[in-house]
Amino acid sequence: MGSGRIFISPGVARILTFAAFALVLLVSAAAAYFFNEDMNKAKWQSDAWMNPVITQKEERAMQWVRENTVEREVFVTDIFGGEHLMGETLREGTEGGDWAIVPEVVPRMSDVNEFFKTSDSAKAHEIAKKYGANFALIPDRQLFAGFEWLSPDRSKFSNSDYFEMVYQDGEMQIFEIK
Repeated sequence: MGSGRIFISPGVARILTFAAFALVLLVSAAAAYFFNEDMNKAKWQSDAWMNPVITQKEERAMQWVRENTVEREVFVTDIFGGEHLMGETLREGTEGGDWAIVPEVVPRMSDVNEFFKTSDSAKAHEIAKKYGANFALIPDRQLFAGFEWLSPDRSKFSNSDYFEMVYQDGEMQIFEIK
C-alpha cells in the first residue's frame, strides 16, 4: 500500500508553478486596471471641486443679467450658478439658495441635472418651464446640479424653436427660453 502521497514530476511541477504565477499576475493586473479606473473617475470628480466654481466670465455675465432682466426672474442654473446669481443680482436659480424651503428638492435636482445632460431640446424646454425659468445660465465650467459634475450638452440650444442666445462671452452663454 502506498503512503498516500502524490508524486508530481519536475516537469509538471514547473507547469503548475508557472500557472500559479500567471494566475497571480493576471489577478494583480485586473486589480490594477480597476483601481486605475476608480482613480481616474475620482480624479475627474475631484478636479471640479479644485477648480473655481464661479468663473470670471460668469461674473461679467451678471452685469448683463442686471441690465436686461427683472428682479426675481428665474434662470435654469446649477447649484453654484444659482447661488451666485441670487447673491449678485436678486434673480432666482432653479437650484441653490435655502434648500429647506424648496419643495421637492430631490426631483428638482434630478430634473435640472437632466436639463444640462440631455441633447433633446423639447425635453430641456419642458424642464425649464416646469420650474418657471425664462433663461438658462450655461457657464464655461463643469456644472454640479446635485448628483454629479458634468459638462452641459450645448447641442440642445441650437433649436431656435425653444432657445435664443441672448448673451455670450466665449463658452459662457445665457439663453432665453421661449
